[in-house]
Amino acid sequence: MNNGKLQPDSLAQQQLQSNIMKKAQINLSIEVVLLIVGGVFFLLFGALLFLIDRGMLPYSEGSMYGIFVVLVSMQIITMGKTPFGDVLRSWLVVVIGLLAAMLGTLAIFYPVHLNATIRIIAGLMVLIAGTVGMLQLFISEDKARVWMKVPGILQQLTVACALVYGIEIVLGIITLLPGIMPNPLTAVFLLLFGASLLFLARCIHMAAHQYRSTEAKRVLEPSTTKRGFFLLKETSLTVGNSFNIYQGSLLILLGILVLLMILGIIPSFNSDGQLGLLLVLTSLQLLALGEFMGKEMSRSWPAIALGILFAAIGFFSCIVPGILTGVIQPLIGLQNIISGVLLLATKIVGPRVYQISHPPAESVALPPIVKQLTLVLTVTGIVTILFGINMLAPLLLPGLFGMIAYALLLPLLIIIMGLMVLILVAITQKLNGMSMPSP
Repeated sequence: MNNGKLQPDSLAQQQLQSNIMKKAQINLSIEVVLLIVGGVFFLLFGALLFLIDRGMLPYSEGSMYGIFVVLVSMQIITMGKTPFGDVLRSWLVVVIGLLAAMLGTLAIFYPVHLNATIRIIAGLMVLIAGTVGMLQLFISEDKARVWMKVPGILQQLTVACALVYGIEIVLGIITLLPGIMPNPLTAVFLLLFGASLLFLARCIHMAAHQYRSTEAKRVLEPSTTKRGFFLLKETSLTVGNSFNIYQGSLLILLGILVLLMILGIIPSFNSDGQLGLLLVLTSLQLLALGEFMGKEMSRSWPAIALGILFAAIGFFSCIVPGILTGVIQPLIGLQNIISGVLLLATKIVGPRVYQISHPPAESVALPPIVKQLTLVLTVTGIVTILFGINMLAPLLLPGLFGMIAYALLLPLLIIIMGLMVLILVAITQKLNGMSMPSP
């Protein structure tokens, strides 16, 4: 009799726990995530600029502009949102976004050499985005003209967009004409812009939940066409794979630069910016995908707060060099070790142990693509662990041996990690294509 009562109670408890987990999870779109991260960036930079202007903190201007260009490029790669407006996310758009991200990455690594170039690019991006956005907001028939007629969140969305676009125009002019405005006043505009981005993120998030009908989507989202061939055809990249394409390309570029630096062919690069960028990417993966240290997490408020904290630390390292290097490097090392261990445990070892302890009645041959995926995940897990250990080598082995191991293994491990990430993207895209029903 007790067993009969326990089973429904257990099921009810499981269902209740599942409902609690769903309610605790915050469903943030990639657009909202990037706006939040952008808001954090400008709020932090605005606050730091007061101290930088007084000479209390060092300042890496090129690295700051570089990380901003990377954030804009992520919008292009993941959503097709360009400074010229929303476009079809074709392969050509993704490639352009990837090239822009690589340029921003190089500016982070070599802020002095690319300072003027990246400043002009960032200024043009901001000025064009603000001007085009403001014109589209009030000229388009399906934006402000419609939104202002609906009381509530759509009116707030109009105000938020106008604030963002207006301040963007001002910041674009300030960036293209350095010295036109004193730094304290520029810092005020940066703080206002950061707050406006957070306000816009809130409005978009609330509007997306409040208006779920087809008509609302037509009002809130631009219409796109799926026609085109080759580079002009709409890409089927998921948000996760969009991140991974940039991350894989970044790691390969970083590995090559480290190798050339060790060989004495190129000068040393900005390690603070490099570590800060890696931490920002970690925060984006946590906020947008719910992935952290090789494990999927529920995007609850604590997880979002952790992602924002990582983004802020990464931005600080890019803007203010030489302060957090000793903190971020072991942090990234530990993160990679844990990520690699969890990846091997959950994707390779765990399923294998379960298969041995619970053998199927009939043996089933695995498809070749699944075997390839298993091999790539295994190599990725091992290399990730080695990379994490290598990041800790100067701390664990502070002598000459530790520095030699760090120098010799680091570029090779980084390049292999980048290649594995890109191969994983290709495999998962192929699997997604196989799972999609034919029209």
